[in-house]
Amino acid sequence: MSIKFASALKQAHITRGEIADNDMRKFIKDALGLNKKKVESKRHTILSGPPGVGKSYGVIDECNVNQVNSLFIPAGTSDIALVTQIAYRVRQLKPNEELCIILDDADDVVFSDYQTLNKWKLAMGDVDYSIGQIPTMSHNVSLENTLKALVKSGKDYLAEAIQHFQDPGQIGVTIPMDHVRFIVLCNADLENPRGQFRGKMISAVEAVLDRFKYKRISLNWEHEWGWLAYVLGKSQPFPDYPLTDQQKKELLDWMYSNWSSLRSTSYRTVKELAEAMINEPDDYEDIWTNNLRGH
Repeated sequence: MSIKFASALKQAHITRGEIADNDMRKFIKDALGLNKKKVESKRHTILSGPPGVGKSYGVIDECNVNQVNSLFIPAGTSDIALVTQIAYRVRQLKPNEELCIILDDADDVVFSDYQTLNKWKLAMGDVDYSIGQIPTMSHNVSLENTLKALVKSGKDYLAEAIQHFQDPGQIGVTIPMDHVRFIVLCNADLENPRGQFRGKMISAVEAVLDRFKYKRISLNWEHEWGWLAYVLGKSQPFPDYPLTDQQKKELLDWMYSNWSSLRSTSYRTVKELAEAMINEPDDYEDIWTNNLRGH
């Protein structure tokens, strides 16, 4: 269901937002392996763009709609937590089953420095069973304390997953990545590495783009608003408390008028606006102005 505005200009922005969403969804489905291609030259994907253009929303939605076997890693996840989660999910894979790992807001996680980027390049390398080439994720740090903590907290299943990928005498853990597909979501414009990085990182990032499917999403603010309007028109931020079309239009009109002063313009902001509208029907406009606008 789409929302109709009296303004022809706003309707044009929504149409442009729909086109952008359809284009991005096709790319995301390719990234998730949903389009069932006969051959695939690159398995892993990087989707970049500024906050608010729908990267995380689109990937998570496609995973949910298509019931993709996926693991979402949010920004700020520690190395130990990341390795533990991946070890557990990889161990659970059935024969010929694939796991899609989404690294959200991965600018610092993947592109923080040369050494870190090389670690991820190894994990996301090519697979060639004919010559025994299998990419691995290694964490060469003692996990003894981690294992003890997991067992003590009743998470034996996580401890067993880590131990499954440890060789006798091995300090850390090495996890095979041949049945893992990565989608990296970031803000940096990797096609312009000289404007984002310095030193060895410039050539390292250029090499990464040769190995990955890559797409940069860039919308002007009106088309970004149009994307939000298109998505909100066919969704509910809180399904148990649905917004009417009139409420959605009021919310979107307010965002349109206050766009330049909003701290964030992502779908998360839409949810914050909807939260206030649902919980505080008499005061939500004051809450919007006081809590979501910059000062």
